[in-house]
Amino acid sequence: MAVASVPGKVILIGEHGVVYGQPCLSVAIDLRVGVDIERGKEFSVNGRAMDGRRHTYIKYAIDKLWDDYPLHVTTFSKIPSASGLGSSAAITTATVACLLEMKKSFSLEEVAKKSFEIEYEVQKGGSPNDTSVCTYGSAILLSGEKMDGFIWEISKGERRWFVHHIDAPEMKIVVGMTGIKSKTPMLVKKVKKFVKYSGFARELTERIGTLALEGADDLKNKDFVSLGEKMNEGQNILHTLGASSPELEKLINASLRAGAYGAKLTGAGGGGSMIAITDEPEKVAIAIEKAGGKAIVTSISNEGVKVWN
Repeated sequence: MAVASVPGKVILIGEHGVVYGQPCLSVAIDLRVGVDIERGKEFSVNGRAMDGRRHTYIKYAIDKLWDDYPLHVTTFSKIPSASGLGSSAAITTATVACLLEMKKSFSLEEVAKKSFEIEYEVQKGGSPNDTSVCTYGSAILLSGEKMDGFIWEISKGERRWFVHHIDAPEMKIVVGMTGIKSKTPMLVKKVKKFVKYSGFARELTERIGTLALEGADDLKNKDFVSLGEKMNEGQNILHTLGASSPELEKLINASLRAGAYGAKLTGAGGGGSMIAITDEPEKVAIAIEKAGGKAIVTSISNEGVKVWN
């Protein structure tokens, strides 16, 4: 038997650019997923027979990492699905953490690597950003180059990613949910087509990477004004790349009018959620609600995956 708890995540700067090898700055948030795994009479999830369509990430993890007796899996989540808050990465990471703990081979690095492999297979692509920040907690910078604060390296084929620790201060984050599910594969494909045929779009993804690197320094220095400015520029780029939506823009603009330092979509876009950083989270949350969104005030989770047996 094993139990794991894993935080969700938001990307401060780096969506879509990370697909093309650009740096990405992310933080774990205090919205968590829990997974409990114990011996069962058959493979099941929350009282139902395990199904590849309904329980995709859990089944992939068990098929890849487990070859023993049947398991019963129970899940609990505070993270809405398809919201850009890392729900799939968190459920994958929590499942992997439990399985590795049961096999006496648990380590943060191994959880991050195995979780990325599973997400990559299910999604047929992607980066290890989400699974790494859900595993590690706090704040990370994913980059194609090894820098100060290096934690671990993850490879896939010829691609190499280096994960770095970033000192994360106490910071309130307001999440505004549109209520529209984000269609990650469709958005990634849409932006990929633009980047493939446009030098201008490629330059924009490179600018996203530069903003992520500069934003990491702002986060270390607790310079929320400067970080907010970079988030706003990043959002303008994502809008140009076609990743935003009228619903997201409405919540973002409402947040900025309410005094947020920075506001932008998080995740693939097209729906899902936006985030804002501010010293007045309640004021921004009310503005988001008035604009038609659902607001949650959260903070950075310094603790990543936790596991018990």
